[in-house]
Amino acid sequence: MKLAKKLNLPYIIHCREAYEDCFEIIKNNNYYNGVIHSFSSNLDMAIKFIDLGLYIGISGPITFKNGIDQKEVAKSIPIDRILVETDAPYLTPVPYRGKRNEPKYVEYVLEEISFQRKISKKELDKITTLNFYNLFGGGND
Repeated sequence: MKLAKKLNLPYIIHCREAYEDCFEIIKNNNYYNGVIHSFSSNLDMAIKFIDLGLYIGISGPITFKNGIDQKEVAKSIPIDRILVETDAPYLTPVPYRGKRNEPKYVEYVLEEISFQRKISKKELDKITTLNFYNLFGGGND
C-alpha cells in the first residue's frame, strides 16, 4: 500500500475472515485507491470500505445457494463501486462449482449481479467496465 500510494497506483486487497483488521490497516495507511477483491463479508462492512472510496469485487460465491451476503451486497451497494471477478482458479460459480474456475465464467457472476440489481447484463457490463477503467486507468483507445 505504501508503494501504491507513492506511485499513485491502485491496489488489490484479498482479505479472508479479517475484514475489521483489514479495514483498520487500510484506514491507517490513509490511501484509498483500490479494490477489496472477492469480497465475502456483509453489507455493513462493504459500506465501510466504500465510504473510504474503495471498490468491491464480486466473484463466484454470489451464485452459490449460501451466497446470501454477496447477493445483498451486490444489490445494495452503489453500482459505481462494483467490480466483477472470477478469482480463478478458485470459487467457481454455479453451474461449474466444484470444477476449476476459468476467466470465461465471469459471465455467471455478471448474470447474478444483473439479476439482483434488476438491470440488463449489457448495461451492467458497461457500468462495471467503466468502473474498472476508473480504478485502473485506460479505456481511452
